[in-house]
Amino acid sequence: MSPSVSAQGFSWEYFKFGKGPEILFAFHGFDNDANDFRIFEDDFGERYTIIAVNLFFHGNSDTPTHHAEDEFSPEILQDLFSQLLYAVSCQRFSFLGFSLGGRIIMELTKHFADRIDRILLLAPDGLKISPWYVFITNTAIGKRLFKRLVFNPNRFILLSKIFHKTGLIGEKQYLFALANFDTLEKRKKVYNVWMIFRHILPKPEDVGHILKANPLPIDIYFGKRDTIIREGFGTYFNKKSGYQAKIHVLDAGHNLMKDRIVQELLPWLEHKKKVSE
Repeated sequence: MSPSVSAQGFSWEYFKFGKGPEILFAFHGFDNDANDFRIFEDDFGERYTIIAVNLFFHGNSDTPTHHAEDEFSPEILQDLFSQLLYAVSCQRFSFLGFSLGGRIIMELTKHFADRIDRILLLAPDGLKISPWYVFITNTAIGKRLFKRLVFNPNRFILLSKIFHKTGLIGEKQYLFALANFDTLEKRKKVYNVWMIFRHILPKPEDVGHILKANPLPIDIYFGKRDTIIREGFGTYFNKKSGYQAKIHVLDAGHNLMKDRIVQELLPWLEHKKKVSE
């Protein structure tokens, strides 16, 4: 049975990899799993003990009523992470996040920057929040449309085909939509995950304000063929936050959770702890 922590009815399942003296908290992306971070153990495990968390609706992590409509606020996120810090007896740490995990890390950075050594983000969500996402998860009309999409996807699929043929969405975006909406089970998972994190909307300006008072190295890696999280999102974050994260571009698509990508991240391990500006 894997360990877990809880706060206000929300619980996180987590796993430990590696045996290093430093702590690296890892947060995965949509439809990934905490165990996916095992690919980092061989190369990162001498320096870091990796604490990989399963986000809600993944693994055995759970919400109070097991529904996406539960109110998971930034305050509860802060409380839940504090419980995790206590559980693993951690004072200082670094972050590793992929895709959705990047949004979680951006929000946590606002509250724990003075305890963070470094941040490593892979194709991260949270650098630029989509107005469309806010509409379908935080407005009454949007939520009704979103639910209708889950149970009656035919119109959505038809529109996707039209948008693809007219060039409004690219090939990979079109294939992503089809792959994640072709069964009711998949559509429910998209709905659950998008809805449960609907209040976790870190603003670059807020993150930047905290980082200026508590400067720390942030490295962001993008895939040059990624049509979901593009390199320009990093430029947007740096401009809006007023803080210069270091941007890297790899010969890859969106999925940077691969063994060969880990090998390209090895130079990141050579750097030491938090530096001051």
